[in-house]
Amino acid sequence: MIEKTPTSSTEEPRRDFMTKALAVVVGAIVGLVPIVAGAVTMFDPLIKRRRSVLGTDDDGFLKVTSASSLDSTGAPRMFPVIADLQDAWNKFPNTEIGSVYLWKTSEGEIKAFTSRCPHLGCTVNYKASEKLFGCPCHDSSFNLDGTRNNEIPPRGMDSLDVKEVDGEILVKFQKFRAGIHDRIPV
Repeated sequence: MIEKTPTSSTEEPRRDFMTKALAVVVGAIVGLVPIVAGAVTMFDPLIKRRRSVLGTDDDGFLKVTSASSLDSTGAPRMFPVIADLQDAWNKFPNTEIGSVYLWKTSEGEIKAFTSRCPHLGCTVNYKASEKLFGCPCHDSSFNLDGTRNNEIPPRGMDSLDVKEVDGEILVKFQKFRAGIHDRIPV
C-alpha cells in the first residue's frame, strides 16, 4: 500500500486567517471613516469657540445710533442694540439683543447704561418729570449717574463703555447677572 503524505493543514488556515484579518481591517476603516466624518461635522460648532454676537468691531463695540439722534436737552433716550447672533448651528441676523440708555451730558460726554435693572432684570423706564430711572417691578429708582435711591436693588445701574466714531455712537454691550452686588457679565 502506498502511503499518502498528508498535505499541510497549517498553511490553509494561516492564509484564511490573513485574508479574514485583512478584511476586518479594511471593513473597519471603510466603516469608521463616515462615522468619524459625521461626528466631526455634527460636533464642529460645539468644539469651535465662535463669537456669539457678530458685527462687533475689534474691541467688542456695536453701532447703536448716530450722534445726531441724541437728545439735545441731555435727557436719556432708550435705543435698541441690534446685532447678528450665532449659536452653535444657527445665525440670527438683525436680532435685538438688548437696549441701552444714551445721552449727552452738559459737558459733552456721552453716557450709556444698560436698560436692565440690576435687581430682577426688568426694563427700567426713564421718568423725565423726575429726571430719574424707575424700575416698574419693585418701585426702585436710580439717579442719572446710575446710583440707586434705595436699598432694594443690589447695585446701581450698569454703565457701559461708549465711544463716538465718525458721527456714530458705538457701545460695548454686555449683560450682567441680576440680583447680586458684583457686576458679573453673563
